[in-house]
Amino acid sequence: MKALIFLLAIALSIPLSAQGRGTEGVGRILLFGEAIQTQGILLGQGIKDQADRQTGFGLRLQLNMAGESPWFGELSARFQSGAAMSTNRDISSVPPANILNVTKVQVDYSYWAVGAAYLIPLGASGGFGVHIEGRAETINPKGSYSTTNGGTAQIDAMTVYFRPWVRLSLEGRIKTGSLLTLIGADLGVAATKASQRSIVPMSQMDAPTLRALAPTWSGALYAGVQF
Repeated sequence: MKALIFLLAIALSIPLSAQGRGTEGVGRILLFGEAIQTQGILLGQGIKDQADRQTGFGLRLQLNMAGESPWFGELSARFQSGAAMSTNRDISSVPPANILNVTKVQVDYSYWAVGAAYLIPLGASGGFGVHIEGRAETINPKGSYSTTNGGTAQIDAMTVYFRPWVRLSLEGRIKTGSLLTLIGADLGVAATKASQRSIVPMSQMDAPTLRALAPTWSGALYAGVQF
């Protein structure tokens, strides 16, 4: 919520700044819908699970760094979304059966990010961008799970994983009065990823295991305006 308030405050200040800068394109406000797939982790020997693919929405602000430079600073926030895990099976190597059910555990994901973009015009009606950013990603599995032998328990574990991402964007631009309307798509790839160090009970899920859940790619559609 604090990130949203901060982003909105900057967004409201952009039109005021743009009035003194003519048509240089001092700022851009973009709304995006982004799909990600969290990675799989081992819940037991030979038992790997991951949350389903999920889509979340966010806000991105881009501010021109100097005059009509192609360099823009970026500040982004992706608001929380979630998807459930799918394991509901026998995890015992010998009888009797021990059914692990984690289908009521939801992995929530969100982030804020700061970075820079190099935006290259493709004629008067398009553009291509290269973006480098640091994302502070929040990974939060929560809900109830059960085993035949252990009964029902709760999990609400969370970590924040800060790491670099690279994105490529392609957009169309439509002149509407003093503004440019922007419609585009981007593809992001994480520059690093974490690995699960050991198999731990869900009640003791540690930071390395949580970070191993983090996605390694993202794809988004966006729309907005340039001042």
